[in-house]
Amino acid sequence: MNKLIDKITYDSLITYTEEIKQEMHASGSALVLIKDNQIILEHYSGTHHFESGARKVDMASQFNVYSTRVTYVGLAIAMAVVDGFISLDDKLKHHLNEYNEDILGETTIRHLVTRCTGLKFTGQEVSRVTEMGTNIEGKRPDLLAIIHERATGKTVAEIVAERVFMPLGMTNTGWMTEGKDTLVCDIKSPDSFPTLRLGSNDGSDRNLYVSARELALWGNLHLNKGIIGGKRILPEEVFNLISTIQSPDTLPNTFSKFGVLWWIKDNRTSYEYDELGSELPEGSFQILGASGCSCTVIPKFNAVAVRMYNSLYTNDSDEFDYIGDIRRFGNMLAACLK
Repeated sequence: MNKLIDKITYDSLITYTEEIKQEMHASGSALVLIKDNQIILEHYSGTHHFESGARKVDMASQFNVYSTRVTYVGLAIAMAVVDGFISLDDKLKHHLNEYNEDILGETTIRHLVTRCTGLKFTGQEVSRVTEMGTNIEGKRPDLLAIIHERATGKTVAEIVAERVFMPLGMTNTGWMTEGKDTLVCDIKSPDSFPTLRLGSNDGSDRNLYVSARELALWGNLHLNKGIIGGKRILPEEVFNLISTIQSPDTLPNTFSKFGVLWWIKDNRTSYEYDELGSELPEGSFQILGASGCSCTVIPKFNAVAVRMYNSLYTNDSDEFDYIGDIRRFGNMLAACLK
């Protein structure tokens, strides 16, 4: 492939990635693009934090991917469905008996993986906020992790390590309980000290650190529906479940649709709230985390794009359009791949 043509074609993505790094006050960034199962673009910039002596970002650097981690929980849930341990139509009250059965009512795992339970969980209490299947809410991968472990006897981390990380040789992915020099620090504000978010290693917490290359490999596993390097790692049914719309029919047409925790692009061009660029082709699916890390899978172009940052400043800042940014990135990506 002509390297000069590649550089001209994808230079705009690199430039935009760097501009956003400055806008969101991140200290580091990474960009990896896979097409036809080959890395065609790989870019690393900045450092693990802003303090003196910070390590430069490189292919071994592991970013905390925050909400992007829910796709790892989603994969574990999809495997449990295909393996016959659970069904998406199982009622939550049959798996989460510590909560009020009457309030949980007819709400199912399907509502939980498509973010429309209508429930609010606070500690050991649950309350109903809206009717199930009628609105979009925040993600609760911690509850899904509990359901998974109770149904299968294994934690999310154990099952994905056993069936994905180890077979694919993914050594730069994991839920971190202690620091190490490859971990990229979080930047909470332009004036704050860098931090690391550490926690449990069972797969339920917000402490999954992944290198850009391995997040791209994760996306490519989904793109190829369980096949990497000509070898089947997981059943195709797992990925059909994940990457097709699972949102219930009761969800109004004004709301975006989900597979198993991934945003799914359908034939509509826009919704009231949507993280997918309008120019991304139908069938694309994407996940975005609070630190700016994202993974976009585009089956039509046989491509995966990963963009990594380490800023937690953007969510609380009026200066940065968090959703507008990821939409623009998706549209630029679609334009380049066309």
